[in-house]
Amino acid sequence: MKLRSLLVFAVMGLSIASAKTYDITLDSTSKAGNVTLKPGRYEVAVDASKVRFREMSSGRSTETEGKVVSSEKRFQNTSVNASKDGAVSEIHEINLGGTATKIVFE
Repeated sequence: MKLRSLLVFAVMGLSIASAKTYDITLDSTSKAGNVTLKPGRYEVAVDASKVRFREMSSGRSTETEGKVVSSEKRFQNTSVNASKDGAVSEIHEINLGGTATKIVFE
């Protein structure tokens, strides 16, 4: 019985851990993978290679592919590394605050 209870709590803990989201703000139209995001605040969630962006103002979500990479150091804050090409910024990676994980877009 104790083993079963422990297993149930472990599975619940993994479900909660995988539901972690990170907030980012985009100042200009940006492209991440194959999606284009309008300026605004977004909630970012990662599930394996799927990256979900939920626009905070409308609640609309969009998904794209991203590569999850472990870094040697832990990131204090969530940050976006991007370059501007004309009117559109291209997001290269998102460093996830409080972790040593980053999402790379190719």
